Amino acid sequence: MQSKVIERHAIINSYGIDVAKNGEGQIDSTIIAFLFNNQSNLTETITGTGSTVRDARQDAETKAIYNFLPGQIRLILYGKEVAENGITPYLNTLVRDARTSDMMYSAISTKTAREVLLTKQEVTGINVGQYIQELIEKEITEDSIPDPSLHKLTHTYEDTGKDPFLPLIGLTGDKPALKGMALLQDGKYVGELPLSDGFLVNLFQKRIRDKPFHLTIPRDPLVKYINNPQEEKENFDIDLLVIDGKSKTKITDVNQLHFETDVKLKVNLYETSESFKIESEKVSKILEKEVEKEIKRQYEELLINLQEANSDPLGLGNIFRSNTTDGQLTSKEWRKKFPETTVDFNVNVDLINYGSIQ
Repeated sequence: MQSKVIERHAIINSYGIDVAKNGEGQIDSTIIAFLFNNQSNLTETITGTGSTVRDARQDAETKAIYNFLPGQIRLILYGKEVAENGITPYLNTLVRDARTSDMMYSAISTKTAREVLLTKQEVTGINVGQYIQELIEKEITEDSIPDPSLHKLTHTYEDTGKDPFLPLIGLTGDKPALKGMALLQDGKYVGELPLSDGFLVNLFQKRIRDKPFHLTIPRDPLVKYINNPQEEKENFDIDLLVIDGKSKTKITDVNQLHFETDVKLKVNLYETSESFKIESEKVSKILEKEVEKEIKRQYEELLINLQEANSDPLGLGNIFRSNTTDGQLTSKEWRKKFPETTVDFNVNVDLINYGSIQ
């Protein structure tokens, strides 16, 4: 193996990809890299322009006294315009580079990637790329969003009947923040959803445990059990902990494109917006019913939004394909069918613990 002196190289931590200002089919690449010397470890940002990611990196190297090593990239941030044109060419480049980690995260910016990555970077030296990476990692650990690692992204992209679902990064003041989730169609950014929908998609795809969950439900069915109700309000806010959550989806009518999803949740009641007493099983059943209605409503609204964007991160196309005679389905075929699908969401909530009473 050829040896490399680390003091003579820059270890790339984050990449930002934008449409080049001069156009002509080129991209601007914003690179955040670690430098190592005898005094301290530093972070430096440099930009390059080229027709490909590799070409842009080589252009950046002409402006530096060191070479870039891509083996430790942890974040690729696609600018909004690039994402709208499609991220597929850049995915192919990453997959073919054996030095690129499969565990790096992909995300889409509400602005240019450069604008987000340079926030406070030049003034304070804070590694914004690493900050965004840890921000995404925290949400994955809490089961708030699906895993956007390169391995998961490329697997989903190649899987006909299911679309990737990526974090959407913007700025709150002068600080990067997770703004929602980006919808993709054939690798192109076509819409966005609120961050809360990330949990619904995640629950559709995997088993969830120990996940805090906030809901707003109608107040009227519960008002007689509220201690000293004074203000006239329409809604009642509750915080739950999902101890165990799972779902199962099946297709009940292939010709009519009709699906059925069973969602089962075991939850603890953590907090309510007003003092609330549960003195009997009857009261807990009322609360369970209202939670079930709200989650069902959210899933139905989610499906409508996905169909409007014609993007299927739920993977209904996969289920449809596995129930066809030949098991064949093209992306074009599913784009025509997906807006016509219907899903019955059956939600069952079991309130396990509500304070000192079980």
